Amino acid sequence: PRKADGGAIKSPVASGGVKPPATSDAASKAQGRAKGLSPASLSSEKVAEVERETRGQWRNPEWHKWRENRITASLAPRISNSKFVNGRTSEVPQSYLKAVVGSGSGVRSPAMNWGVRNEKKAVEAYEALKSSTAKKPVKVKECGLFVDKDKPWLAGSPDGIVQDANTGKDLRLLEVKCPYKHRNKTVAEACRDDTFCLENEGSAYSLKKTHPYYTQVQCQMKVSGLDKTDFVVHTKKETAIAPVDFDPVFWKQTVPKLEKFYTDAVVPYLEEKNRSAVWANEE
Repeated sequence: PRKADGGAIKSPVASGGVKPPATSDAASKAQGRAKGLSPASLSSEKVAEVERETRGQWRNPEWHKWRENRITASLAPRISNSKFVNGRTSEVPQSYLKAVVGSGSGVRSPAMNWGVRNEKKAVEAYEALKSSTAKKPVKVKECGLFVDKDKPWLAGSPDGIVQDANTGKDLRLLEVKCPYKHRNKTVAEACRDDTFCLENEGSAYSLKKTHPYYTQVQCQMKVSGLDKTDFVVHTKKETAIAPVDFDPVFWKQTVPKLEKFYTDAVVPYLEEKNRSAVWANEE
């Protein structure tokens, strides 16, 4: 998933999005206080429509619109590990809040630019490698933003959907990383870095459960409904595949933290924004 560019802070109603839903009594009560925000869920048809309309991701204005006021998979690791949701401070991390409500910076780092430039090469390398090892041809289909059916404040944008090239059946999600720091190394060499996302046993790679990317792909699987991901790391010297399965135990521990941030940080912000808009209209 790519990082959204900046933009004006808009309410989900004003931007044409779905009203943020309740996921618990606490969330329901909090949302009930906010003008224009009410409990909601999405139909399967609407989820599919949004995914189609947001393909192209960061290049598509609809993708930016639908991300506003939602906790996305790329933000989930930072939010779930924040002091705020883990009860160690009552102070809302403003940079995370701004990222959710759509006013984050659109500045790209060299590492981000490298990832964007090399993603297509990585996908092509993956298709060739996977088709060879799986003994059947696969293809990667582009996808847009998946909004969670029951928790429409939660969303994610995988890098693609892996399909059986013969039948068109969706097999799993694809998430691609092109690490700038390790661009000139093999993936095996990169694994010697303790902060790297993968670990290897022989020729097999796995995604560390303690790494932020693990939370990201778990969120993507939850919102998309596909329970498997091929996590791919691509460098100039190697393309490696680390299969990841949906982890219901991990997710059950993570989602309450995301909900706390939405209920206790995002909803109050939107309430205050609504109040300010009302005062401005009355003046």
